[in-house]
Amino acid sequence: MTELLAALADTSPDAEELRSLRIAAAFYAAMKASNGKRGWQADLVRETGLTRETIRRHIEDERIRRGEIPPTRRYLADQERKARRRSG
Repeated sequence: MTELLAALADTSPDAEELRSLRIAAAFYAAMKASNGKRGWQADLVRETGLTRETIRRHIEDERIRRGEIPPTRRYLADQERKARRRSG
């Protein structure tokens, strides 16, 4: 949880992508640590102020990056949008 709160606190514009990756990794770790217990997402919602959907998307993205699940249309569209922003 400390890592997650530290990631949320870092708000510099240059660190947005890194921050998002750190948050996703922390949510993924929280999911794994929950061992199937009920209410772990609700605890994260209360603790972070983010919605369950935001938490779910971060975890889904992390699972895609780790190769656990295939990329979704949403993930691919986000990657394409990020690539367009970078190129200018």
